[in-house]
Amino acid sequence: IWIFMTAPVALFIQGFKRGLLEVGGFVLIISFLMFTPCESLLIADYSVEFKLRILYSYLTVTFLSAFYEHSRNSSYQYTLELSKKYQQLAVLDPLTKLSNRREGLQILEREQIKLKRTPEKLSLMLCDVDNFKAINDSYGHNIGDRVLVELASLFKSQVRAQDNVTRWGGEEFLFILPQTSMGNAIELANKLHSSVREISIQYQDHTILLSVSMGVSELGPEESISDAIDRADKCLYQAKKSGKDQTFPCS
Repeated sequence: IWIFMTAPVALFIQGFKRGLLEVGGFVLIISFLMFTPCESLLIADYSVEFKLRILYSYLTVTFLSAFYEHSRNSSYQYTLELSKKYQQLAVLDPLTKLSNRREGLQILEREQIKLKRTPEKLSLMLCDVDNFKAINDSYGHNIGDRVLVELASLFKSQVRAQDNVTRWGGEEFLFILPQTSMGNAIELANKLHSSVREISIQYQDHTILLSVSMGVSELGPEESISDAIDRADKCLYQAKKSGKDQTFPCS
């Protein structure tokens, strides 16, 4: 009677695959014990029919236990994948696959904590797509989305591994650049300007050319994050006001 415990216990403790292997070995052992000639290894005498019923019952319990363990494991894996998916949705922009605004703020907070321990610089670049409303109005929102996806892909390919590009909102992107001075950030901005000008998007008989405007600021260890972003936003406005397709640094 006690052998019926081995299948569910083995499958629960060892997992589906290893548990089945152990149960299979156990079946071989009890079959050898029960069907040894003259029953020399058994204390009591059992009929062949009874031994077969015991074996069939044990295999039935094993099958049900294996089915339960497989279902439990599949459900766990599904829940785990679903959790990862929702976790990604919480921190990623669904269109561009960049960090969203909330994740960008959390990254800024972590980077500012590092600034208090090291003398490194941290620069911010706020980037806005020029004439984006006109693109949406003239060619439709699908083309507008395509513009954002193209730019997001370009931006990710142009920055370092420690940098972060966040979709800040609408057609705005925020670059978080650790260990980067204002001068180095402007060099990156000029590089991005050249790369963006090379992008052309075809729509029917039209060729859509792109450009961006950017404002750059540095975040100090004791400065408010919102103040640093506001300064970058004011510089971005100056870049727009001065003719677009350029970067304006904050003094």
